[in-house]
Amino acid sequence: MIVFFNKQTGEIYGTINGRVHDQEQIDKCLIRPTNVAINDIGKFVIPFETKYEVVEVPLTELRLVNKETGKVEEVVVGKQKVKKGAGMFVNADYADLIYAFENGKDDIYKYKAKLEKGNFVGFEKK
Repeated sequence: MIVFFNKQTGEIYGTINGRVHDQEQIDKCLIRPTNVAINDIGKFVIPFETKYEVVEVPLTELRLVNKETGKVEEVVVGKQKVKKGAGMFVNADYADLIYAFENGKDDIYKYKAKLEKGNFVGFEKK
């Protein structure tokens, strides 16, 4: 999720939903009212990180089972552990609020950006 806000007041102007954004989208996207200067718009990308889990998967190989017909079958010869993606999570104190926004249980426009020295540090109720 990318949040666009006023750098002075913290008012949120809009968001781009999603957990993964490419650098071009981050650099080029902008949401702003027409009466607000571009320099007054702040942009913050919510820090989502991938969660991983280690799972055991069968290790297989192909073996010739019939020399006459040339029939080959895949057989399990063991197991191996692999690291697999298991979803994404917000790596910030306001994670529960982001999940509420995503699930429609809360409205981001009831909040404003909490700023420290012009930098986004969280959300606060209006």
